[in-house]
Amino acid sequence: MSLTLEELSQQLGVPFLGAPQTRVDSACSLEAPRPGAICFSEKANQVKFASTEIGVLISPAAPEGEWNVLLSPNPRVTFAQVLRLLYPEPALIPGIHETAWVDPTAQVHPGARVGPMCNVEAGVVLEEGAHLVAQVTVGAGARIGAGSTLWPGSSLAAGCSLGKLCVIEPGARILPGSTLGDAVWVGARGVVDGATMANGIKADNQIYVGPGSQIGPHALLISQSCVGPNTKMGPYSLVAAQGAVLGNVEIGPQVQIAGRCVIAESVPEKGSAWAGDPAVPYTTEMRNRALRLKATAAYAKRTRSDA
Repeated sequence: MSLTLEELSQQLGVPFLGAPQTRVDSACSLEAPRPGAICFSEKANQVKFASTEIGVLISPAAPEGEWNVLLSPNPRVTFAQVLRLLYPEPALIPGIHETAWVDPTAQVHPGARVGPMCNVEAGVVLEEGAHLVAQVTVGAGARIGAGSTLWPGSSLAAGCSLGKLCVIEPGARILPGSTLGDAVWVGARGVVDGATMANGIKADNQIYVGPGSQIGPHALLISQSCVGPNTKMGPYSLVAAQGAVLGNVEIGPQVQIAGRCVIAESVPEKGSAWAGDPAVPYTTEMRNRALRLKATAAYAKRTRSDA
């Protein structure tokens, strides 16, 4: 796909300098410029090549000379937007791949896609735009909402339900008894084990959510975090990387649990922040860390003086 400088300016909503009909059809880096391509520089004085060596530059200001420039206060973001325009995602081609196995009783919408080596068991429902990319297993009676995508190696157990626009990344497993709302994202090799996840949750790579847990809307589980069984987490709550909630507890709305923090008791207070093992209020943990550092430094100083 190719676009002119003027077309890019109109679609991205940023001003430009130079010849409006200058056309670009690819992207490049500052280290390897080429005609007909577009690249970005966060500072105009970082550009070391001539204007004739490239099609369009994205920069907060134009370097000296005659340049074709998209003027953007955040060139990196604008460059990412340009990449989306130049390299659009291929349209989903609905249908069932010849190497996939789909039970005759499964209901596959004509607008859904079942990719290579997928296994779809009896009674499964795939709504419009659902996409099983490749090597995906869907158990009997499961339901996949419109626009949801399951990436290679992921699996959805029998009777589970995915809402609309969900993303299940490679190797993730949704185990029996799980129900996921709309726009839920489960990262690579994550495990949801018989839990209920409300709308808009982002669960990062290698997370675990235990049986009977209820995760509120728009919660965030960062990589390698763990939520034990029968836990109730409020909306907009957060468990940072390698944090752990041991189970059978209640986490209030907007509660923040720091990385490597271990929660063993309920923390229902809205908006509270916790850190440490065992967990204490975040400010207390920061004060304790400062005291430990001072004690270590004092001990080291005394040791040196005694020597």
